[in-house]
Amino acid sequence: MHAKTNVLLIGATGMLGARIAEAILAKPKAELTLLVRKETLVSGAKKAQLDHLVRRGAALLEGDLADHASLVAATRGIDVVVSAVQGMRETIVDGQLALLDAARRNGVRRILPSDFAIDLFKLEPGSHPMLDWRREADEAIARSGLEHVHVLNGAFHEVVVAPFFQMFDLEAGTAAYWGDGEIPFDVTTVADTAFYTAEAALDLTLPSGKLSIAGDQITVKEAIRAAERALDRRFETRHLGSVDDLERWIADTKATNPDFWAPIAAQYQWAMVSGKAKLTDLSNGRYPEIKPVSFAAFMAARVPPAA
Repeated sequence: MHAKTNVLLIGATGMLGARIAEAILAKPKAELTLLVRKETLVSGAKKAQLDHLVRRGAALLEGDLADHASLVAATRGIDVVVSAVQGMRETIVDGQLALLDAARRNGVRRILPSDFAIDLFKLEPGSHPMLDWRREADEAIARSGLEHVHVLNGAFHEVVVAPFFQMFDLEAGTAAYWGDGEIPFDVTTVADTAFYTAEAALDLTLPSGKLSIAGDQITVKEAIRAAERALDRRFETRHLGSVDDLERWIADTKATNPDFWAPIAAQYQWAMVSGKAKLTDLSNGRYPEIKPVSFAAFMAARVPPAA
């Protein structure tokens, strides 16, 4: 009988992290430990979420990316570290590199850093600050000598239709887009991304590097048509300008608006509708048991059946 793989997950109370925890717990060959901050352990909805994961077999450890001693303690006896943290540079770079250092000290075999994005390795520095941070951490991880897998899933279906992304207003039945609407980009559900991540964590024959997967590859116009079919209504669409116009809008916004978040969604859109961060060499076929949800199926499932 083969020994189980000991996995440490950081970020288990987030949108994706919780799904990754569930996916790993479903694997009989894995033992899962969750590193959780003290305040999350004592109260609130996240405490209830953690209690559910513990009932399913997860172990809890108190710790913090800013507390190096807790990272060293947490990585003892661990084979694979999975990071699903979100945050600013102090989390994505400083925190993950502290985690990397602890993992190296304790002989961890593999790390999956918190990428879960479009192909950030294809973008020029300065294209998107949050992807720059991930690439900075990833480059240090690659130099460390640890096995490393960068799970790249494109955008989440759930984010593309969220108000943050500034493309769809499903309630109003409107869509706005830059570019010609004909450039395909990659989208994957949160749940499917978690399934692939669990496989990548436990597949010890998987080589270091990018694991590119996609639930669908669609254009903006195809996404709008899928939303129209699912909601059975015609969308009012607004073409905002070309990709060059979008670049100028981003530059102007960065120059005139001090709010860090003001251009962020547009920068993601630019990387997608320009084709700059398109995923290539998809590895869906490595795990054929996963049947990822298309964007059209995702939209259809959002609509409750008629009474």
